[in-house]
Amino acid sequence: MSDSIVVNRYAVALFEAVQADNLTDQVRSDFDKLVKVLAFAAPRRLFSNPRISIADKQAVIAGIGERLSLCDPLKRLADLLVVNHRVGLAGAIAARFGELADKASGRERVTITAAIELPKPSRAQVEERLSALVGADAKFRHAVDPDLLGGLIVQVGSRVFDNSVRHHLTQLRQALL
Repeated sequence: MSDSIVVNRYAVALFEAVQADNLTDQVRSDFDKLVKVLAFAAPRRLFSNPRISIADKQAVIAGIGERLSLCDPLKRLADLLVVNHRVGLAGAIAARFGELADKASGRERVTITAAIELPKPSRAQVEERLSALVGADAKFRHAVDPDLLGGLIVQVGSRVFDNSVRHHLTQLRQALL
């Protein structure tokens, strides 16, 4: 089974389990904390080491859960990920969970990619205009890709609007060939 299918199954199951209890925002916040801890080299090595027993890994993940004061549904998911050797998918599961939470609450994720870091006034102006176009509560994420040369790429959900210099040069090259 592909990782994307597995990630989706875990994320959907967690989302359905916590939505009824109105724990979505807490799980999302806790999941972000857990993913940050799991991103360090030591936990990655520990959870990927086949010589360390599942019981020892469960004890470590339980300790992390207690230390971070994670909510119970997330503690159970983390334990399940350990048992099923899927801890490495925690970041992708958290991202998919966030997408599901945003969709359910009417928030739209918008990624703005520019060739350089946009100055705050420009960033605010772009966000304001995109908010008006999206018509939903938008959650913005900014990225930098120097290969764009200029312009912006805006991703709204699964739609991508590419108005970068790189894109225009590619189109021009294709038209000339």
